[in-house]
Amino acid sequence: MLPIATLGALTIVVATRIAHRKGPRPLLVVGSAGLLVGGLALALAVHSATPIVVLVLISAVLGVPNGFNSLGNQLSVYRAAPAEATGSASGLFRTSQYVGANFAAVAIALVFAGPASDPGLHRMGALVAIIGAILLIDAVLMRRRP
Repeated sequence: MLPIATLGALTIVVATRIAHRKGPRPLLVVGSAGLLVGGLALALAVHSATPIVVLVLISAVLGVPNGFNSLGNQLSVYRAAPAEATGSASGLFRTSQYVGANFAAVAIALVFAGPASDPGLHRMGALVAIIGAILLIDAVLMRRRP
């Protein structure tokens, strides 16, 4: 988990600079692509004998969405909400993050269906990759929607 947290903290600095110039869309594209790549790596390349260095690198890739998607989603909420509703929108956004965390806990329990195992990790990677692909498509199409 340390590489995920570290890269999340470091990428927020880069994401902030990009956001000032280009807005939230590129952040969401990069973050979602990181989620897709990290999920595919978990689904296809990781097993119980995977070297720790590879696991750290994959964890680092999964840290990229932490910084980029967090800021991109937050900026999107602030841009979409009228000024007088920013507080409410921010509260609803935070609530949705808590609900998402609960869904993630359920997803972990369902895909592992017991003790941690290679097949469970591969299913989790596939689920993360699917979610990353959906988010990436949404981020790419973001500008085309009103």
